[in-house]
Amino acid sequence: MQRSLWKGCAAACVPLLVAGVASAQSHVQLYGAVDAGVEYLNRVGGSGSQMRMPTVTGGVMPSRLGFRGTEDLGNGLKAQFVLEMGTALDTGTTQQSGRGFGRQANVGLSGHWGTLTLGRQYTMGLYAMIGSDLMGPAVFGLGSLNAYIPNQRVDNAVAYRGKFGAWEVGALYSAGRDGLAPSNCAGENGSAGCDAYSAMVKYATPAWGVTLAHDRLKGTAGSAFFGQPGGLTIGQGSRDDHTYLTGYYMLDKTRLGAGVLHRNLKAVGETYRSNQYYVAVSHPVADKVVLDATYTYLDANRRQANAHLLSVRGNYLFSKRTKAYALAGTVHNDANVGYSVSGGTAAPASPGLGKGQVGVMVGLFHAF
Repeated sequence: MQRSLWKGCAAACVPLLVAGVASAQSHVQLYGAVDAGVEYLNRVGGSGSQMRMPTVTGGVMPSRLGFRGTEDLGNGLKAQFVLEMGTALDTGTTQQSGRGFGRQANVGLSGHWGTLTLGRQYTMGLYAMIGSDLMGPAVFGLGSLNAYIPNQRVDNAVAYRGKFGAWEVGALYSAGRDGLAPSNCAGENGSAGCDAYSAMVKYATPAWGVTLAHDRLKGTAGSAFFGQPGGLTIGQGSRDDHTYLTGYYMLDKTRLGAGVLHRNLKAVGETYRSNQYYVAVSHPVADKVVLDATYTYLDANRRQANAHLLSVRGNYLFSKRTKAYALAGTVHNDANVGYSVSGGTAAPASPGLGKGQVGVMVGLFHAF
């Protein structure tokens, strides 16, 4: 009787022990960033001014909440997942057209050979800009002149990234890049009308790095592209190509970044082309004070459709995770475009065709 009791306990305890070992090999992390501030823009609509708390992004980056985890499967193989939502701090609502996990939602496997992921995820263009775009997705950043830059992600994607010494390569394919507004391009119906492709090769060291990448988004009737210039009709066979050549260089503690984004958007009966050049610097002027600055020039193939944007940000570091910032920016438009200096809302506060605009913002950022 006693022996049977011990056998029963052993049979019951072994699964619990195995579960305990498995859980010890798993790791799930809650992470995120919160960024909020007050922004002032002059010459909104050509004459007025506006003070607001931006919805889409802050002075450093968009606010977010995420979960990521890994499980050690043995022999160097790991399972992983990411679930990440965008949050508007001014209202507490979700971003990316109200999706629960609109920034990222994917699962994958990783090993010495690299990482394979499936789900909603970033294109390689985003990874190409890390390290050189030092203002990042801030409210007065490169995205003010091209809304695709802060929206480099697609649905229904299979992606691979591998790092081998200083080299990194990546590739992505999506059968339906984005089914919600404004893209309206779900695909996954046997048609190639809403495909997306992306590829990257990068060489990066602590001192310097250079990256070449290419994103191609395809469109069909009724679909659209982020940052699509006005007057273009998107139909079957339309496509939006972005080619990136970027780099950075460390000069003691100062980081210098530069790049060019070539855009080739083929619509029905018309092709829009542009080159967006940028240079950036990040310099610690004191132990707790860092100065960032970016200048970008958009050179478009349309008549009088170019624009210049300059932005400067001062950061006061309370800690590695928390900082206060003050940001200033200005945009100058040619006669046939009216870009706003701010990418802070889904509907930018344009100064009007051919007019410039100045913006300032102060805020607080915390990462966890």
